[in-house]
Amino acid sequence: MDYLNPISNLAMVIIWVIYLQLFLIQYRRGSRPYLVIHHGQNESVDSMCLLVNMGKEAVHVQCVQVVVQTRDDTESLLTVTRYERVSSDDNNLRQSLRQGPLESGDFLVLGSFRDILTGACGDDSEPGQEIDHIRAFTIRAAVMHGPSSYPVGARRRFYLEHNGKSCVFPEYIYTEQLTKRRSKREVSRWIERELNPRHTGQFVTENTDQSA
Repeated sequence: MDYLNPISNLAMVIIWVIYLQLFLIQYRRGSRPYLVIHHGQNESVDSMCLLVNMGKEAVHVQCVQVVVQTRDDTESLLTVTRYERVSSDDNNLRQSLRQGPLESGDFLVLGSFRDILTGACGDDSEPGQEIDHIRAFTIRAAVMHGPSSYPVGARRRFYLEHNGKSCVFPEYIYTEQLTKRRSKREVSRWIERELNPRHTGQFVTENTDQSA
């Protein structure tokens, strides 16, 4: 019966390995960022658009952009992120800047779809489109997530119907999550368009020692 002890020990090791793997999978899922671009209220273009942090970790909003497609198949990019300097005692700091830390369960009001599409939520140098000329648009957000060494993003596509009045509908019921490492280049390009850095296409973690 001595052979039973090694077998039972091996079985115990296998059980613990499986348990550890399940724990790691659950931990990774729990710490993964999850952003929702929410179509609030109703299908009116005057309804509010929200950026909601549904992940367990806080994120830092780097930029929010909208890619607009018109009926004649032209495409333009508008920014919803404002980089104006605001007094630190301003209670509406985050809403004024459309950027900054976003705690778990918090959300940013990006503005109405009408204001976003016509450029009222962006820079005056970026004129928007007339609502009647717009066929579809994609709202996208780039954020920094603490456990990640690279930026992550989310985007959601909407389309417009113009039957007497303009109405906005989501293409899908979910927000696409760009959290994989293979998506970091695309999300980084969104941020680079906003910040115009001297060096592009690289990450501080690739060339800089951050251990100090």
